[in-house]
Amino acid sequence: MRNAPGRGRLGQERRSGRFPRVLVLVLCLAFGLGLYGEWLGQQASSAYPPRGQFHQLPNGRLHYRDIRPEGASLGTVVLVHGAWSGHADLFSALAPALRDHRVIAVDRPGEGWSERLGDSQMASPAKQAEAIMQLLDAVAPERFVLVAHSLGAPLSAHIALERPARVKGLVLLGAVTHPWLSSLKHGTAPVTSTWLGPIFNRVVSIPLTKLLMGAGASFAFAPDAVPPGYADAAELPLLLRAQTFRDNAQDIVAADAFLVGQAPRYKDLKVPVVAIAGDHDAVISPATHSAAMVRAAPLGSLILLPGVGHMPHHAAADIITRAIRTLAARP
Repeated sequence: MRNAPGRGRLGQERRSGRFPRVLVLVLCLAFGLGLYGEWLGQQASSAYPPRGQFHQLPNGRLHYRDIRPEGASLGTVVLVHGAWSGHADLFSALAPALRDHRVIAVDRPGEGWSERLGDSQMASPAKQAEAIMQLLDAVAPERFVLVAHSLGAPLSAHIALERPARVKGLVLLGAVTHPWLSSLKHGTAPVTSTWLGPIFNRVVSIPLTKLLMGAGASFAFAPDAVPPGYADAAELPLLLRAQTFRDNAQDIVAADAFLVGQAPRYKDLKVPVVAIAGDHDAVISPATHSAAMVRAAPLGSLILLPGVGHMPHHAAADIITRAIRTLAARP
């Protein structure tokens, strides 16, 4: 039985009438999520204000924490955090056990409370290394032990290669040392884009990260449990700011490309390198990164922690601080 001509036209009109309503609903949802994403960022900024000092560079300011012992210092230790975090992650885990050392923990450019110091070119580990060394040359002219977690490793290794006279030793924790992204980087454009990124991240990335933040921390710490109060101690919600989120994603993509050229240079490292990694690290493969780094570095050594994931500084702070103390005691 055929539909009457009028009934067919009526069905088409009803379907065509639904589209504007669906479009309005989608736009309203996107607008609401965008406001929610912006509110999350503002809440984080209010809850976790700067707790350290600022150092002015030509293109902006770097934020850092600097604690000194009450008595004579046993050496200076510089902490460089990884991706999706800030200085407080390493600082909260390691500084309490290094009270007899001077400890400097830096927010990398665009992370924590440090300004980006420029455009997307500042995602380069070489550019970030240069900025951090400008800070250290000004506030800490003495030699130091450089400790880096995860994505903090490319710039830290670059400092050790370019400025070996300033570095007593390099301690790498769950480090990224070699290219690893493969084809994944091609799907990051909406997040890293200078123009689309701020909108996409407020509407999609930040609300989704808020929802999955607990699961993400569990994945990084596995098989260990996430320590109580970790998110507050590490000031993790500061990630829920649109520009910070975009800068993190840019840093990851830039580091992968940068390491293509840097990895072959590890044979030229003149400073001791201690790579400490968990054998259950599901985020960054110890075989691909830490083990490969120490095979290339002339003074490299590997400590593989059984039953530990991507956060060795929380799971085995005693082993890490022992390695730091040994390097700091070098003449």
